[in-house]
Amino acid sequence: MTTLNAIRLRQIVLAFLCATSLLWVASSCADEPSAANFLRFQSVADGRCQTLSMGGQLRILANRHQSRAINFRLVRVFGKAHRQGRAVGTAAAGGEAVHLGCTLVDGRPQDWLLERASFTP
Repeated sequence: MTTLNAIRLRQIVLAFLCATSLLWVASSCADEPSAANFLRFQSVADGRCQTLSMGGQLRILANRHQSRAINFRLVRVFGKAHRQGRAVGTAAAGGEAVHLGCTLVDGRPQDWLLERASFTP
């Protein structure tokens, strides 16, 4: 076998190994549901939020997965569309709520949008 043929064979083998490993990773990722599917935003009655702004409620984030915690990153939106910053944290397994804040502040709406979520290792 010539040196040129050995190099080509090596390239073909490496390409095959990379392709099969990518397929394995993609199939294993496809089998597992996205962490974002288990996160749920809710608004609940809260006296402090009601006092802060009439009609305000407490916005919470709950993880509905029974056994895995989820790391999340949120974008806070204040007013009509003003992005006010990011919040990061971990939502414990089993639905324990993460308190985010009030839905109304000085009469202006406030909300959080999920930017990314992943299961904790």
